[in-house]
Amino acid sequence: MSAKEELIRDVNDGMSVGVAAERHGVARSCAYKWVGRYKEDPVGGLEERSRVPEHSPKRTAQPVVDELLKLKRKHPDYGPAKLALMLNERHGKHMLAVSTAGEVLSRRGLVQKRRARERSAGPIPHGPFQVAGAGDTMTTDYKGQFRMGNGMLCYPLTIADPFSRYVLAIDALPSTNMEGARKGFERVFREYGIPRQIISDNGTPFCARNALGGLTQLSRWFIELGILPIQIDVGHPEQNGIHERMHRTLKAWIRRHPQLNRYLQQRCFRTFRREFNQVRPHQALGQKTPASAFQSYRPFSSRPRKLEYDTTMDVRSVRSNGYIKWGGGELFLSEVLVGADVGLTEIGEQLWSIHFGAVRIGYLDGLTKRALNCRPERPEKTPVPAAFAGRP
Repeated sequence: MSAKEELIRDVNDGMSVGVAAERHGVARSCAYKWVGRYKEDPVGGLEERSRVPEHSPKRTAQPVVDELLKLKRKHPDYGPAKLALMLNERHGKHMLAVSTAGEVLSRRGLVQKRRARERSAGPIPHGPFQVAGAGDTMTTDYKGQFRMGNGMLCYPLTIADPFSRYVLAIDALPSTNMEGARKGFERVFREYGIPRQIISDNGTPFCARNALGGLTQLSRWFIELGILPIQIDVGHPEQNGIHERMHRTLKAWIRRHPQLNRYLQQRCFRTFRREFNQVRPHQALGQKTPASAFQSYRPFSSRPRKLEYDTTMDVRSVRSNGYIKWGGGELFLSEVLVGADVGLTEIGEQLWSIHFGAVRIGYLDGLTKRALNCRPERPEKTPVPAAFAGRP
């Protein structure tokens, strides 16, 4: 028996309400309230009642709630901040606070709570690159492959501007080969221009980990266009975190919009790009869209420029077998560099750095007659003071 029922039983047995309240440890006003409710309704009078006020002048109007829910159905991956901003901009005035939008969506189970992030024991790691501003950098990657309705695999190649978060391209490709990637990049370069640097991971076709400097035909083409290719550290996708975050949104979109074949998938990707760039507000941009912050890059020329080297460098041509002439014989560099010139700079005892354009791609060990990706242990070459140059 509950405390309420015991108190009512004592009052019905002739005990005064004040004494019954003191006996059961409740306030006299509370006891009188229970007795009054019991007299009004002996069956359900003692049940718990809702504490929601009958009239709440600050309650969000139902049409506003309905409009918020409609926006959520249209943009299921948008959170309360983006939806509240869109609703307020639609009306041209403040209609809904972000906190209120979150409460409305949470009550209906439409907010997905994120897992708590573990605190880092040290400073936040950063990649070995910086984005200098608008029109400086592109990021690229393949979003994980998936099967379409016809059972074939799709490999989406994504290219984006990390400064504005603008997605430049999403290409539904049948593989990660170089030909498909180059066509996609050339189309982007013609439309938007070329960046100073392109950030990617260490996968195909951006990097060949066993080749000199990790060079591939694609990264060689980048260098010949005057673009610096940069690979993030192996196993550290957070160094390209802006791009990875876009991939998370794209992954959710793909799950909600399954397509039968690559043609339909490409059309679906175009819809995603249009919404992501022109509709979706971004927190890092002050809830503005990527399209509002995007700026084009420097002009593109499809004709690779001739790479120039400092006059202090020893310039060698890479032969058709990937070798250069060296020390009275031949030394293998890379088949990727066939037909190109490389520059050699002496940096130590029997040790040279190998440059392809402005990029150092490796080291030449004169003792072992080998080209290496990592620098061998050698003492630094000490420059001879000009006053003693030429003396015995």
